[in-house]
Amino acid sequence: MIISIPKECIDGETRVAATPETVKKFVAAGMEVRIEHNAGENAGYTDAEYKDSGAIICEAPAELYNNADIILKINAPQEQELPFIKREAIVLANFQALADKAKLSIYAKAGLTCFALDLMPRISRAQSMDILSSQSNLAGYAAVLEAFNTLNKAAPLMMTAAGTVPPAKVLVLGAGVAGLQAIATAKRLGAQVFASDVRPAVKEQVESLGAKFVEVDSNESFETIGGYAKETSEEYKRKQAQAVAEQLTKTDVAITTALIPGKKAPILITKKMLAAMPKGAVIIDMAAASGGNVEGSINAQTVELGGVKIIGNSNLAAKLPASASALFARNIYNFLAPMMDKKGRINFNFDDELVAGTCAVRNGEVLK
Repeated sequence: MIISIPKECIDGETRVAATPETVKKFVAAGMEVRIEHNAGENAGYTDAEYKDSGAIICEAPAELYNNADIILKINAPQEQELPFIKREAIVLANFQALADKAKLSIYAKAGLTCFALDLMPRISRAQSMDILSSQSNLAGYAAVLEAFNTLNKAAPLMMTAAGTVPPAKVLVLGAGVAGLQAIATAKRLGAQVFASDVRPAVKEQVESLGAKFVEVDSNESFETIGGYAKETSEEYKRKQAQAVAEQLTKTDVAITTALIPGKKAPILITKKMLAAMPKGAVIIDMAAASGGNVEGSINAQTVELGGVKIIGNSNLAAKLPASASALFARNIYNFLAPMMDKKGRINFNFDDELVAGTCAVRNGEVLK
């Protein structure tokens, strides 16, 4: 069985879907592994390291994809890659399947079988395979560093001979994996941290990290069975907007992480709220690619509105490519390892809830 790992071709994507560590494991299992020249360069992995792990280095896409059975990617195949991929090939990647369903039909017409790792069920045995959790963790960390690298003041309380510097105030909207890591990182930097989420159950987690939970008075539940946030009622939106607006008037850094699977991200910070924030404040909109949590934010761009800098970035994990690639590659290996046999093959069991849950396209049919 041939496994191929191309170099990502999306602008700004620095990660790679396999590392020398995971390549060595695939080769030991009896598989032929091909990797495109300099595929791991941005993540700090050299061709020599991959070669030492048993991989074949390919200079051209035609050589890389020729008869490849399985293709491992960070992002779904782009238009320029599809002509090289054989029909019936299996692709594992982040397809953003719920947000971009139209693209799945393109892969179906190409005869591919696609495993959207972003659809990994949130159950105990899938934790080591969950790319959303591993990448969101790093993204939440990177968001705080990006914010304070842009902010014009220090994060911690400083008591000096020249006077006292008060701690920066941070507001995190959305206390999922990314949000909780952002809270923890901001606290480690010495900031005063506040957080809000539509799921009251996360209050204990927020407070355990040393942040204050911004509560909204409501008896409604906005959590899915899988633990994700879902769309709120109009009444809740009104109450939440009031609570957030009040907190933003004294916030130096805001980090927004709120996403609703399959839907446009909710607007949590309006232009009116921005106008009331301190001048020089910074917002990191991690939901920018899904429409954004901040009115006026643009993905992959920094805009300034009313003296507040809004950094739209939904791919913050790519700022830490060595760590992000290592985790992503292990997520993929952990998913495939239980299905490997002793003859160097991977046998997908479609009766398994993890396989069925992530398979978005099969035999020319869109399943999700």
